[in-house]
Amino acid sequence: MNEHDKMLKIVIQNLEHELPAVHRSSIEQVARVILGEDVESSMGSLAVSLLQSNVSVGHILSALLRCEWLSVQHLIETSDPENIKQQVKQFSDCVDHFNILQTAIIDAADQRWQGALDKEVKLRVIAELRRLWRVSGEVLLHNYFDEIPVSARVDFKEYKKGFLWVSMTRDLVTMFAAAPDLRTAYITSPDRVHSLIVRGVNKGDDKIMLEITGVEVSLRERRRDVRVKLHQQLPITLIHQGRAIEGTIEDISCTGIGVKFPDDGVSLLHNQKVECHFALGKEVLKGSDATICWSMEINSEFRVGIQFKPMSIKRETIYRFIFVQEQAIIGRLRKLERPSWMKDPIELRDPEE
Repeated sequence: MNEHDKMLKIVIQNLEHELPAVHRSSIEQVARVILGEDVESSMGSLAVSLLQSNVSVGHILSALLRCEWLSVQHLIETSDPENIKQQVKQFSDCVDHFNILQTAIIDAADQRWQGALDKEVKLRVIAELRRLWRVSGEVLLHNYFDEIPVSARVDFKEYKKGFLWVSMTRDLVTMFAAAPDLRTAYITSPDRVHSLIVRGVNKGDDKIMLEITGVEVSLRERRRDVRVKLHQQLPITLIHQGRAIEGTIEDISCTGIGVKFPDDGVSLLHNQKVECHFALGKEVLKGSDATICWSMEINSEFRVGIQFKPMSIKRETIYRFIFVQEQAIIGRLRKLERPSWMKDPIELRDPEE
């Protein structure tokens, strides 16, 4: 047995002692990572296998660090002191592999923690809404059609193990028809901080069964101003540090706009100042003092959110423009067809089946 194999055996024995619940195959691959080797398994899958042992993240990382120190001592003792280049490469490979695994463990633990937190929030929001439904006898669902809220107030029928039954109304049909997938809707928590995500499952003669699929932070519900999404391209020119940048307005409110850019080379960062030049009808508007409030890539397009400084742009012109857009959106909304799953009464299935 050569020196490397001896060290591998020592590291495996230490890991098995520290982490007895982890499968032998995972222990061996982790040991090889600590010694700077490439392994077949991804770092993510190794991290998950370690966390499945239900040992604390701190204990796992401590055990790995102790084994990493054994590996470093081994390198010091066995590497050729005359060959500096080889020493540096060995130490670099060892540290790089270990750091990648450590980062994967922390990320996996963070995702697990976030999942547990999301579950706790979901249960709390459901409990609060169930009390409200029983007292009021009503459920208020909503959706968005080109950023315009579409709501339906329906009778509360029953709640059981993640499934909600509500009455069938014309407003409910319209509200679901407005959803991109024709099945998803939202129910805002009493404090308006979160929204339950519900999905239409089945339809009976006079009621609908909804499955509660998740919870999210309610951002759109807390907007102070109406925002509309534009169907026709509306060009805009931004001036940043003396440079003119051409883009297209995606949505607009009286306090800001969403803009996308055809040029991949555009880079605008949070809190940067810009000037906005665009036309609404025959009137040209100039936002002389605007700020980038977010920037990100969405569907391979670079987009930014721009906030106008109060009194820096003609709000009454934007109000009139938004009103016209709202009427057009309402017209399109009225022409939407009933979702196919809501057309014919079918036997409602038991969620426990």
